[in-house]
Amino acid sequence: MKKITKPSLMALPIPLPPQGEREKIASILSTCDDVIERTRELIAAKREQKKGLMQQLLTGKRRLRGYRDPWSQPYLGDLAEDVARRNNGKLGKDRLYAVTKAEGLVPMRAHVMGESVERCKVVERDWFAYNPMRINVGSLALWEGPDEVMVSGDYVVFRCFDRKLAPPYFNHLRRTGRWEHFVRNSGNGSVRIRLYFDDIAEFRFPCPGIDEQRAIASVLTAADAEIAALERKLTALREQKRGLMQRLLTGAIRVGVGR
Repeated sequence: MKKITKPSLMALPIPLPPQGEREKIASILSTCDDVIERTRELIAAKREQKKGLMQQLLTGKRRLRGYRDPWSQPYLGDLAEDVARRNNGKLGKDRLYAVTKAEGLVPMRAHVMGESVERCKVVERDWFAYNPMRINVGSLALWEGPDEVMVSGDYVVFRCFDRKLAPPYFNHLRRTGRWEHFVRNSGNGSVRIRLYFDDIAEFRFPCPGIDEQRAIASVLTAADAEIAALERKLTALREQKRGLMQRLLTGAIRVGVGR
């Protein structure tokens, strides 16, 4: 209801169990809240831990065991290249994707599709894609699906050179403050900027050999997986509490009756 008067509100009947049962219900739900809060705090701690790992591992301040070779300072353009392979009738509209900051490459909604997908760009597994007008808000994604997809012809698509830059390594690197600082400065602080591959090719960063890149990416990806598992657990706990509230606060299930 958009509006409700105080008399109407006060006239609403509510299920009211005996005092002892109310206390037990409150205790059960408070326990649920405690578990939810501890899980939320653990997620926050794991995110901070991952941030620290990124700062150490992606700069060479901390080396993984067994790796001693010196790092180089290449430009992104030395390790990757722009790709502009047009669709030309190869893929249908069901394979048209867009890039979002939160979810990466996701299927494009039908109502925003253009009539033709001929000039759309193909994206293969382990290639990156981004909207040049939205890269400053983090809308850049690595495609990890098994099959080719396509993106708008206005997007930038690029791939890493084999044995030079591991895609998962750069996917973690582009989430660092170093990358954000580069993008922000490249756009001169403007809200509406356009950065094409030639622009981001000037990004320079500390870079280990390909084997160490893959090892670092594996550690960071494992940290991401742990956080994702905890987030799924948190969602499940919240759903469980919601279900308990629905049953306990309506009398669908009873606690402490007859005791």
